Amino acid sequence: MKKRMICVISIAALIFSLTGCGAEEKSPAAENKEVTEQPKTEENATQEPVSEKNNEGDTDSQEKSAQISKNEAKKIALKDAGLSESELSAIRVKLDTDDGVQQYEVEFYADGKEYDYDIDAKTGKIRSKDTDIEDDFGGSGADANASGILSKKDAEKIALKKVPGATEKDVYLKLEHDDGRQVYEGSVIYKKMEYEFEIDAETGKILSWEEEPEDD
Repeated sequence: MKKRMICVISIAALIFSLTGCGAEEKSPAAENKEVTEQPKTEENATQEPVSEKNNEGDTDSQEKSAQISKNEAKKIALKDAGLSESELSAIRVKLDTDDGVQQYEVEFYADGKEYDYDIDAKTGKIRSKDTDIEDDFGGSGADANASGILSKKDAEKIALKKVPGATEKDVYLKLEHDDGRQVYEGSVIYKKMEYEFEIDAETGKILSWEEEPEDD
């Protein structure tokens, strides 16, 4: 009888011991969950600075693509020529594209000379420049009249009659040969509009006239 009681007690103790140990053990699923959750938190923490860095790069890229203004291009050309705007008789600044490069064409007259500048619209660098004696493009006064053509001043007056309010400083023109005859080719830039024209240098007749908004 005693042996049977001892055996029952021993079995009960063994079962209790096994049950207790099982309750304290953690399931493999719980352990895996703790391991995987921690790296996710660290990964999220490192992603935010990378995003901010990319935004800063985009801002720098936008700043580098900015262009200089027409007024800045004009100042660059005048500084190189050693002239002030008050010394000019006429000036024209136009945005154009040459071999895939945007550039400002700056042309002006001063002291009987014509100045031509091509200035990179992105960097402000002078790509090319040239100076000619103004008389080569028709001159003015007695010399032009003696050759049987209109003077430059007369051609300017004809063009200005088409643009009320504009003055000589708003006019750019030069004498060209076209199909065996001499014509004044030029433009008037006034109040954000550009008027391009051709005038017969002998008769004073306007051969062509076009109007369009001035390039920004």
